[in-house]
Amino acid sequence: MTSDEKKFAELQSVRGMLDLAVCFVMTVAVLRGFFLEGYLVSTGSMAPVLLGFHKSVLCPACEYRFAFGVHFDQSVEGDPAAPVEKLATCPNCGQINIDATAVPRNHGDQLLVHKNIFDFRRPHRWEPVVFRNPAQPGEAYVKRVVGLPEEDVRIFEGDLYVNGQMARKNLITQRHMRIPLFNLRNVPDNDEWELPWQLDGDWEADDAGLQGNRTEQTDQPNSLLFRHWRWFGGTHSVEVPLSNQAARPDWTDFLRRYNQIPVSWTSRLDYDDQKQVLRCEGVMPIEMQQDLMKSATNDEFRRAIYRLAALSHLAPVTDHYGYNSRVDAQEFPVTDLMLDMTVALDTAVSSVQIDMPVGSQTWKLTLEPQTGLLQLQQDGVADVRREAWVSLSAGQLRIEVSNFDRRLLVAVDGRQIFTSVDLPASLQAAIAESDKGNEPPGRISTEKTARHVRQQNRLQLRFYGGACQISNLDVFRDVHYTTGRSKNGVTQTCHVAADCYFVIGDNSPVSFDSRSWDDPFVPHRLLVGKPFVVHLPSRPGRLAVGSGQLSIRIPDFQRIRYIP
Repeated sequence: MTSDEKKFAELQSVRGMLDLAVCFVMTVAVLRGFFLEGYLVSTGSMAPVLLGFHKSVLCPACEYRFAFGVHFDQSVEGDPAAPVEKLATCPNCGQINIDATAVPRNHGDQLLVHKNIFDFRRPHRWEPVVFRNPAQPGEAYVKRVVGLPEEDVRIFEGDLYVNGQMARKNLITQRHMRIPLFNLRNVPDNDEWELPWQLDGDWEADDAGLQGNRTEQTDQPNSLLFRHWRWFGGTHSVEVPLSNQAARPDWTDFLRRYNQIPVSWTSRLDYDDQKQVLRCEGVMPIEMQQDLMKSATNDEFRRAIYRLAALSHLAPVTDHYGYNSRVDAQEFPVTDLMLDMTVALDTAVSSVQIDMPVGSQTWKLTLEPQTGLLQLQQDGVADVRREAWVSLSAGQLRIEVSNFDRRLLVAVDGRQIFTSVDLPASLQAAIAESDKGNEPPGRISTEKTARHVRQQNRLQLRFYGGACQISNLDVFRDVHYTTGRSKNGVTQTCHVAADCYFVIGDNSPVSFDSRSWDDPFVPHRLLVGKPFVVHLPSRPGRLAVGSGQLSIRIPDFQRIRYIP
């Protein structure tokens, strides 16, 4: 082939690529005109599933990257355009006061929406939808449908009830809505921080995860007990006994020095003369513990401070959002958890057991590696409720176990292994069992703290016989629905109007939705479509131009994802 022929061939190739590009652009234009449309998420009402304007913050303690919201809707008091709080809190390890001042602001997620899909079918419960704001049709919102036409809906203690029964999510929806609580891949290198798992047996930790070594006695397992160890803050309350006689001199000295102690300390410690207990609200700061230990005049007071400081770190899992660090919102205990991990077993492991608490019950998932038999049953009850066989040909399994919505779900290697076990969960029973009226406003009482901590401790893993390797160990929590402005579906049941929907944002504390609107419903005619993919997200970048720099947007391909 001559040089002219080569140039002609290259020119034809370039023309072909240009023609293809033109066809692609025209196809996208046609699709966007008739079938698809793009929308930008600006606020954080659906975080962390869908992000509004935010900063991508890297925790300096555990190197976990998380979104820190900088723009909220009218659900948050104050001016949304006001300068944002600069200090973030890591949702993984709990590190506070992370300076996000120099972190550039990211745009929100850009959604590709399948328009008009709801002209052919009705939305399903838990499905995210884009719709026109009933009050201002020129605005588009994205929320999740929770109430369908003609249903009675009620939000009670974080859960959704429909027609008097708790609404439950399937496995795909749980995975999509679950909120990360802690993962074993991001562990702070700090002597003050402790793992949120109590290790009983012979364990070694490395970059790959946790290694449980072979036990000499097959009836003595290597065990992990979940404990929500909190590094800082919280509104939970713990107490220890301390006699009036032992407390009087040191407590009097503490009160005398009250005005000289940092304000953040003084609201945390209290002595109850009648009950003779020393009480702490939230995690006791290490500086406070050191100050009190140093100034103590008797050993009983010193021991009480030491024990109280240790107990203050053991807290209930709450609906805390790292995304909402700048928002002052009350935290509520959450008991709906999901465990997701990969286990590698040697041939000597005789049994693997996972205990999952559901209310006052504990359910036991048992795997026999030699046979592949997997069984689910209530602890203390002989009857096996679910049974299946799994393959361990590769020597490892990914196991997911959850108790969201009082529903026990088990998946192995990404596939639900047997049908769920749904425990009774009626609104009437929940109201009868509630102790909400006894809860002090703004904090979690001592009794409730202790009850939740005991329940969480029942989440356990046990490995009998041989050695095991645990990697990719993640704990998630479910969305906990708060009260909003309590206008609809909160203090009493709300009947959804015909051809209308009740919608709520996943980031419940900062979502302005059906709970708070004067008119709670979204008519079907205002539905725009279903968001099905986050496309073309970007992050801020800098381009060197001569001696200066130009701000540009860089594609952030890691944020491209499908929306179920």
